[in-house]
Amino acid sequence: MAARINNRAPRFLEVGNDLVPNLIEILQTQHYATRRVLLLGDKKTFAIGGDAIARNFQKHKIQICRAVVDACDEAMVERITALIKRRPPDLVIGFGGGKVLDASKLAAGRARIKYLSVPTILSNDGIASPVSVIKDRNGIPVSHLTRPPWGVIVDIKVVQKAPLRHLRAGIGDLISNLSAVHDARLAKDRKIGYVDDYALSLAEAGPARLLDQKCTRIKNPDFLMRLTEGLAQSGLAMGIAGSSQPASGSEHKISHSLDQLAPRDRNLHGEQVGIAAVFTMAIQENRYLTKVRSFYRRIDFPVKLRYLGLTPEIFCRIVAYALRIRPDRYTILEERKLKDREILQTIKELKM
Repeated sequence: MAARINNRAPRFLEVGNDLVPNLIEILQTQHYATRRVLLLGDKKTFAIGGDAIARNFQKHKIQICRAVVDACDEAMVERITALIKRRPPDLVIGFGGGKVLDASKLAAGRARIKYLSVPTILSNDGIASPVSVIKDRNGIPVSHLTRPPWGVIVDIKVVQKAPLRHLRAGIGDLISNLSAVHDARLAKDRKIGYVDDYALSLAEAGPARLLDQKCTRIKNPDFLMRLTEGLAQSGLAMGIAGSSQPASGSEHKISHSLDQLAPRDRNLHGEQVGIAAVFTMAIQENRYLTKVRSFYRRIDFPVKLRYLGLTPEIFCRIVAYALRIRPDRYTILEERKLKDREILQTIKELKM
């Protein structure tokens, strides 16, 4: 599948089988000739395909520099940026999971070099978005608005090999859009901010379509195709909006609050926002809530607070603190200003 989109988002998206061995051919179809490439990945992704990509470029007489991304923090981004400046490539390729892609994207954006996103895991919507989540010097994840990828290539056979838990996290990140879109429309109704209606419809369409997927075997190619398309649409929506708002609302505020008050390395971002979305959708009286809870049961998505290492009492503190996260972004949390008893009652009703 190929789709051309505007200059505020990836120029092209390719989804299919056996695409990684044919990266050069795909670049040729985009009429892009490159002489020097910087390929970024971690040790595992180089082993499962990165080394083969490098050899293929070398066969075509294209200079290639390889670098290992072993963190997703400001120091790593600075190292990649320095590497780009020393020997500027025509193209930066990020081959890996969310950490590799986010660090690569932000460094390429700062250096204003074309960036190609080639995910090995579908764990969040960063594959196609203009947002990179990078840990600051205190270890707190911070969202940075940057240039979107020039192109996105998703090889279904590659992402099919990803751990099931990480794919579920990608589902949680996509489903959380339903909460974020509701919040953005609420803010618009209250005349507190504005997000383009098309961007919101696009952000909503991906998760809504995934909920209607009859096959719930996550590694089924059709399921992965729909998940990929939804995550890419989410990234496109952010590009159109010029912010993360179509895909980040009250559920992300809760997740960021959790990162600050009760961080746990085991937790995945998509799990946090996917679980938080169940809570926020309940207080929103979101029309998708019943379908989401049913869908989560069918794919065995975790919904208990204890899965994130939280007690109801700690969750109350996290929800309260979430009001301090991005105070400029109006959500259901600002609308309701929940008391602890209301939070505890909602948790009880949802059996979280």
